[in-house]
Amino acid sequence: MAFEFNTSPVADARKAPLATGKNPKLWATAQDFESVFLGSMFGEITKQLSGDGPLGGQGAGGDAWRGMLTDELGKTVAKSGGIGVAQHIYSELIRLQANQGVQS
Repeated sequence: MAFEFNTSPVADARKAPLATGKNPKLWATAQDFESVFLGSMFGEITKQLSGDGPLGGQGAGGDAWRGMLTDELGKTVAKSGGIGVAQHIYSELIRLQANQGVQS
């Protein structure tokens, strides 16, 4: 019995949108939404941290650094498969696009 490493959700998320049959523009929009959502969540989680270090620095510099770090963390998690928000947003965008064509 062989184990396949490329069957995980993370491996699927890394495939090019055209290879998975997805509209590249809508998929990019859905992933952007998920990255902003995750960045916001990580920002709230790390807001109350204190002390030394990149997430605990105090003052304007620490806040700016923490904001950039949580934004990049959100982008990285979203592009690595995320938590499933992008897939739901993508499905909804496809549904809305189909309904818009019916109403025209």
